[in-house]
Amino acid sequence: MSLQKILQEEYEKKLVLTPNHLLEMIEEIMTQAPLTAMDTLVEDAATGGRFSFSIPIPKLVPTEAWGDPDSQSRGDIARIFDSITREPDIRARIQHVNTFLDPEQALRKAPGGKINAVLNMMQIIEALQACLNDYNESSAGFVFEGFMAALTGGKQIAGRVGGTLPIEDFVAFSETGDTPVPTSLKLLSPNTTIHGSFTNLVDYLFIRGGQGVPEIRYLIALKDVEAENVSKLAFFDFVISRDNFIEVMLQSNNGSLLGKSAAALKKHIATWADPKSDPGPEWRLKMRDLLRSAPGYTANRGMFYVNLDNAGTFNADSGPIADPDKKRKQYGLARAQGETTALHNAAQQAGAASYRGDGPPLEDWIKNLDLDMEGYTKNKRMKTLQAIADAFQDGVRRAETEAEEETVKESYYGFGAFHEREKQLMKEELLLEAGKSSGGSQWGISRGNMNAMRTLVSTEYYGELDLSQANIDVLSKIYTDKLGEDLMSLLEITKNFSENIGRYFSTPDRAEAIEANQTAIAQGGQIITGLASDPAGAKEET
Repeated sequence: MSLQKILQEEYEKKLVLTPNHLLEMIEEIMTQAPLTAMDTLVEDAATGGRFSFSIPIPKLVPTEAWGDPDSQSRGDIARIFDSITREPDIRARIQHVNTFLDPEQALRKAPGGKINAVLNMMQIIEALQACLNDYNESSAGFVFEGFMAALTGGKQIAGRVGGTLPIEDFVAFSETGDTPVPTSLKLLSPNTTIHGSFTNLVDYLFIRGGQGVPEIRYLIALKDVEAENVSKLAFFDFVISRDNFIEVMLQSNNGSLLGKSAAALKKHIATWADPKSDPGPEWRLKMRDLLRSAPGYTANRGMFYVNLDNAGTFNADSGPIADPDKKRKQYGLARAQGETTALHNAAQQAGAASYRGDGPPLEDWIKNLDLDMEGYTKNKRMKTLQAIADAFQDGVRRAETEAEEETVKESYYGFGAFHEREKQLMKEELLLEAGKSSGGSQWGISRGNMNAMRTLVSTEYYGELDLSQANIDVLSKIYTDKLGEDLMSLLEITKNFSENIGRYFSTPDRAEAIEANQTAIAQGGQIITGLASDPAGAKEET
């Protein structure tokens, strides 16, 4: 309403719009109502249904900063997300979005009613689509966390907590005065196993902050893909708590992480009767002793070792102190390794050149090297020269192979074996991460496990958000009809108005800029007139 108020005030003054007046109005609007049609717009994706393809709405650019309640970005979008139900329940908020995406429910909405809520919800849905489709896979997860924090009136969690990485990605309702809900968010393909750190989960439940946190909620968003864009999201959640922790690990085939301590750990955990009380130093020391026999618990970073002294006192700030001299030595070693790598690469290239007749043989090439081996022992000097010679000969062999097999771009000798080795290592690492092999510290819960343990972990299905092209197309027609011609026209003018303002400031051609300015002035007058006629029915609502 601030945009309407500002423009209406100017209209009542019978003001003739000049560039200076227009700029003053823009400045005021940007200060009081930063989320107007003048916001920075994201580029339309080549595919994937968006409301803005057919309805000229302002677009939001989601960022990780949305998860920070104190950030300017979060403040800018707060008014938009106020359209979401105030219920302090994650499921209720997701289902509220779903009611807007359901054509049957959309048809039942009153024509022209709650215009602001409709437009705000369109922006929220487009922001969700941007989170899922306009970022690479690694960035999408962080931006999605920020989005969910904003949707639930919470905050995103980043950085270390009590000396360890947090397992919660955001805390829902932390900013609303309701009961906070620590939540771990997983955006996954349908058959991807849910993973988490065993050590961090143990620390979270049993010792973080001295008393641990009774439970953690896992919110799982499974994605369906259409033309390389996420078209649907199916939401589930489940809870891992102190009470079910051991059984969850056993029933999800993660028992190897507990080792022989499973029964003893379960019995010891049961002695912590009151979830709000401090179990005491003796309890913590006993837990530490039992965890020594749990293969999944990492001794060098687990809080039961790093943050707990021999008296059983917890200190969140304790931990290994960085040794600057050690770091400096490590850096020096890394730099020396880099220089060695560069020398071996040069020798390899020289070998290939020698084979092709473009360079000298090995003996002459080494003589021309400016090698600094001062302080080297005789043995180290011989090993260094041998490594250089080996690299040179490797280059010869590669060049020979390439000459014999012109169609082969990469010889197996040089790179094929490496790739095979890399695949094997990746396979081994994945097994370790899943906790299927000794030494692993990652637990894994499959979709089947989640369903089979539904009673144990209180699994819930929140429903599906349909973001497909076909569904958005249907909804766009429904909401366009309900918005009405007058408002659609005003939205179109406002969108063009913002674009011409951008052209005025950004175009290097001043003639074009002046033209854009004049067009914007005319459109500003149209906006004033349109708002004065009250196309959104604000007067009636008021």
